[in-house]
Amino acid sequence: MFDLNDCICFITNAASKKISDEFNNRLEDSGTTRVQWMALYFIGEKDGIIQKELSQKMNVQESSIARLMDRMEKENLCLRIRDDKDRRITRIQLTPLGKAVREEWLPLGQAFHDEATQDITQEELSVFKKVLDKMVHNLSKGN
Repeated sequence: MFDLNDCICFITNAASKKISDEFNNRLEDSGTTRVQWMALYFIGEKDGIIQKELSQKMNVQESSIARLMDRMEKENLCLRIRDDKDRRITRIQLTPLGKAVREEWLPLGQAFHDEATQDITQEELSVFKKVLDKMVHNLSKGN
């Protein structure tokens, strides 16, 4: 008989929510959120990232990214620049303040990762990621 407590969807969702909520709690003291932290991470990884690509990397709706970028621009963390060749494309760059804040906040992510994965071997982490990738692949067949 089906048992929701053993269902991968339920287990991964519950774990993801707990981890995300805890990361948000940790970031709160620094004056940021998990979503803003992720945006700064990805924008810093690829200077001039396209807004649509950022939404895909963060797995959020483009409209949510637009609102996030509004807030981050007001806080002088980033700039949105229209692409010279295609005005429909908006590129995002970090401001000098955004770069400084990103450098300040990046270690918070590493510290959280280190705490969450303590007593877990690299081999166990590798298997965990591989299994998740296989599940996603299985569910992506035909899409």
